[in-house]
Amino acid sequence: MFNRGLWYREWRNMRWMLLGVAILFFLGITLGLVSDADRWQSQKDYYESSDFIAQQNEDPEFKTSEEEMKTSLTVAYLAVPMYTTFMDEEYQEYIPFMFFFQLDLFFTLIKISVFILGVLAIIFERYTRGNRITVSLPYKRTHIVGVKMLLGIATITLSYIISMAIGLTYFLNHVPSEYIQFDMTKFWMDIVGGLFSFILIFLVAILIGLLIGSPIAALAIAFGVTALPNVLNPMLVNVYNYLWPSAGEAGMGNLLRFEDYLNVFSLFSFESASFGPVIFSFILSVFMVIIILILYKKQHIERSGYLFAFPWVKWPFLILFSIVIGVAMANLATTNTELSFVSYICWGIGSMIAVFILMLYLLRKMRGLFQGAKMN
Repeated sequence: MFNRGLWYREWRNMRWMLLGVAILFFLGITLGLVSDADRWQSQKDYYESSDFIAQQNEDPEFKTSEEEMKTSLTVAYLAVPMYTTFMDEEYQEYIPFMFFFQLDLFFTLIKISVFILGVLAIIFERYTRGNRITVSLPYKRTHIVGVKMLLGIATITLSYIISMAIGLTYFLNHVPSEYIQFDMTKFWMDIVGGLFSFILIFLVAILIGLLIGSPIAALAIAFGVTALPNVLNPMLVNVYNYLWPSAGEAGMGNLLRFEDYLNVFSLFSFESASFGPVIFSFILSVFMVIIILILYKKQHIERSGYLFAFPWVKWPFLILFSIVIGVAMANLATTNTELSFVSYICWGIGSMIAVFILMLYLLRKMRGLFQGAKMN
């Protein structure tokens, strides 16, 4: 496992991608926090500007209160909860300062780069037949994939921690302490949960690479995995409203706490301040590492030309894919119509059957789209 030759080989294969991941973390987190600090200062300067003061005096009806100004400059959360159920009472009327992290651009790029890192480690190696050389090396298979995972996880962890530490240090040094009122439980849950989100995306990429032999199909599956909460969460809300229509806000709060466990792949998306989802992320990571070690050890190079790396993967893949699409179709059917619970279930089951049949047809007729080789 700690053979220098093995580490050097894997480092040589992954070094440029590892460097790219580290740079993107710096751009997304460190520079994001720097821009947030500048944005906070701009907001404070605006409140103290002569133009704002004149506007306050000229239009008393729409005057911004002292409480609202103070709250908008107060740094209470790393990510503000979307539902007031999970916000402190003092912030339910006026939303405190919210971090942006340049979320729309660089965080998406970080997720993509982390996934590609896993793809290069497994799928690309099989797709180019490089795994034929790998298995001939004098190292155990579990050691080979273990080094791949350690390099990836170490890069992600160090890049995340260093970027976050530099960015937060800059932010806290430029924002007066009287405006810092972090909800520390929520703060650390978001910090640790964010790290595990990236690690899970990396492990999912490796796991998909061990099960699927085509980069195109792997990308489609990866998109489905990361988008899964956007399908399951609305389904849970719909079913909950059908079964307990009078549960009220308290009941919905309990449902949202449960949904946090489905949002482990979504950065800074936890609503409650419980560490349960973070612990679940850790357990899920360990479980995936064990599965990866087993699958890498049992893979056969003669199946490199197959879409499915193991014969048994085909049917679970078709079933899960059909269920996800079927649930998504049922959710869409409820958007502009008033469906009964029975109609909702029928929509879901009907869509699942139709998608299952369609996927069987596509796998038979369009195999060249995936890899142009063999098909299970």
